[in-house]
Amino acid sequence: MKQIAIYGKGGIGKSTIAANLSAVLGLAGLNVLQVGCDPKQDSTRLLLEGRTVRTALDYLRDMPPPGRQLQEIVHVGFAGVSCVEAGGPEPGIGCAGRGILSTFELLEQLGITAFHYDLAVYDVLGDVVCGGFAVPLRYEYADAIYIVTSGEFMALYAGNNILRGVRNYEGRGPRMGGILFNQRGLEGEEQRVRRFAAAVRLPIVAAFPRSHLFHAAERCGRTIAQVFPESDLVDLFRALAAYVSNSPPCLPAQPLSPEAFEDLLLESRPRTTGKRSQKLPTAAAVHRTAQVLPAALVAPPRRYCSKSVQAREVLHGCAFNGATHTVMQIRDSAVVVHGPRSCAFLSSLGLASSARRSSERRGAAAPRGFVPSLYCSDMDERMVIFGGNASLEAVLRCATQDHPAALVVVTTCAAGIIGDDPRLPLAAVKGDLGPTPILLVPADGDITGDYPQGILDAMITVARELIDPHAPPDPEAVNIVAEKNLANNTEDNYRIIHHLLGALGLRVNCRFIRNCSTAQVSGFLRGRLNLLAYDDCCGRSVREYLSHHYRAPFLDLPFPNGFEATASWLREVAARFGKSSRAEMLISRHADGYQRTIAHLKPALQGKRLFIVAQNHRLDWIFRTAMDLDMEIVKVGILESAWDDTFVTRYQGSFPLVWPYQREEREDDMHTLKPDLTLISYPWRSMPDGFRFDTLPMCPDVGFEAGLALAQRWQRLMRLPPREGWRHDL
Repeated sequence: MKQIAIYGKGGIGKSTIAANLSAVLGLAGLNVLQVGCDPKQDSTRLLLEGRTVRTALDYLRDMPPPGRQLQEIVHVGFAGVSCVEAGGPEPGIGCAGRGILSTFELLEQLGITAFHYDLAVYDVLGDVVCGGFAVPLRYEYADAIYIVTSGEFMALYAGNNILRGVRNYEGRGPRMGGILFNQRGLEGEEQRVRRFAAAVRLPIVAAFPRSHLFHAAERCGRTIAQVFPESDLVDLFRALAAYVSNSPPCLPAQPLSPEAFEDLLLESRPRTTGKRSQKLPTAAAVHRTAQVLPAALVAPPRRYCSKSVQAREVLHGCAFNGATHTVMQIRDSAVVVHGPRSCAFLSSLGLASSARRSSERRGAAAPRGFVPSLYCSDMDERMVIFGGNASLEAVLRCATQDHPAALVVVTTCAAGIIGDDPRLPLAAVKGDLGPTPILLVPADGDITGDYPQGILDAMITVARELIDPHAPPDPEAVNIVAEKNLANNTEDNYRIIHHLLGALGLRVNCRFIRNCSTAQVSGFLRGRLNLLAYDDCCGRSVREYLSHHYRAPFLDLPFPNGFEATASWLREVAARFGKSSRAEMLISRHADGYQRTIAHLKPALQGKRLFIVAQNHRLDWIFRTAMDLDMEIVKVGILESAWDDTFVTRYQGSFPLVWPYQREEREDDMHTLKPDLTLISYPWRSMPDGFRFDTLPMCPDVGFEAGLALAQRWQRLMRLPPREGWRHDL
């Protein structure tokens, strides 16, 4: 089957030309298929004598897969031409380009190729540049591509853009058939089109004069061949039909640059040398522009970004997952995912898997009611084409029946790509919820950023919408901020911190945001002091937001790891509440035990050479433990991390330290330094044999014993040979 695609600017007459071409091809005895790829659904109207037919996308939306049949969307018109209209969504919603993709997939699934058409004509809107409308340019569809144009500037401009699109699909050879000149009767029109055709090196294979016969036939809802079969216009279409049927050699697409195009078409435009000058607007003009710009279109600058988003690096993870894993921590909320069911499933599975790992490795079960109600708009292909707001509104109304304390909507990339505005269905259900807060986190999958960015967006949205700015402070309450929701040891660490705070006579008011309620978030400001769990980019951004917008006071130190850091942290917290004597008693009780354990471990570890290559950007607790054991730190290499862009240590100059460190240097350094033990964040494929390794947790344990727990592992490793014999078993 020969296939041709006819492209052109909207309203240029390509549908009229395509229909009349198909008509004379059909009259010549060819079995012809015409597919209209324009949301206006008017490509085959003349062939079908003005009848309105069911479009492929309407059929796709209304008919479930088991009942679909090809004859429901293929309609036989004049001269036996088979007609298909792709259709499209309502203007302003959904994605018409995605609809073209779905139409072609549907035709293939229903066996369109089994009808053995002699020629297929694809009539495609050409001034919408997107992957969907470029489908007919693919090799499996278009053998030759023709551009319909007049001598108008915008018609030729669209033609040049079409050539640029064709060039992206020419890896296997040229496919341009030529130009179809649809005259408008403008002054100098023919000269402009001929100049353009010569510049892009394409032939004008047909030229159709402006004629009242076109309008007369269209008023009858028929083709020229039906109404005026003996006219000169029909002879022109017969000549074109003979030309395309004979498979003439195709030519490469050679579009003009924007500058060359303007120079060619706008010959009267004043020429300038060098850069074009641009008159700057006056201050008064700028002020007038600012006054008339709608406030809803003015978005505030995004101040709180993850490390990877700020640095425009490769994104690690998905903002949707980060946001969902965060808002799911609010126990009495209902979380609605606006996107495919698979996104909701995988996100909830990730959180459940983290809880399961904690249980298996540490014996720590997730708290009862840990995961709130999770709903999904079940966005499928139909919604991607036609828009998903109706389904979102329906699932929102379903979620309200559970009477959640808060309703949170998180969007996926599917909703973001097609431009759904979830605020509309949210506003529609607001009356059903009364005073219940509704939150929207437009994460849009990985469009807005990576996993840490989703966490930031969710935490800032929750803070902005739920925190009561008038909550009175509790003199002996603290908040915990920015714990890691997927870390295996988060609950263990919380229990240790809770125990330390309890020893000081303090209580936890709110974990923001971890295993909490909307009431606890609302009363966030009752916490007199805020304790940051991790001092990384994400934690610092949350701290900055809460400090700036709510004047929330923070301790300067994050959660402590190891004896020295825990002692300092306790002293700082106690000083804020006038409980220093309690802190000193607690530190004293642990000091003796720490020294006894160090003395027990030192014989096995003293003098051992330690090499550290890690993504961790807070390692003083490791350095302090190694120094207390009299180990020799031969080198420290700090790798880049998706979570942080700073490295801070109190031991600068105490040993060789490189930051940022390159992964490629690891093996050479190991062979040169010959360490007894190498600490790494994760294994790599080409790890050298004959060395001892231990992993450093990205989220380390907190408290007095954190460093000692690792050192006890090192002691056991030293009893093992560095070369693992099983690797050499035959």
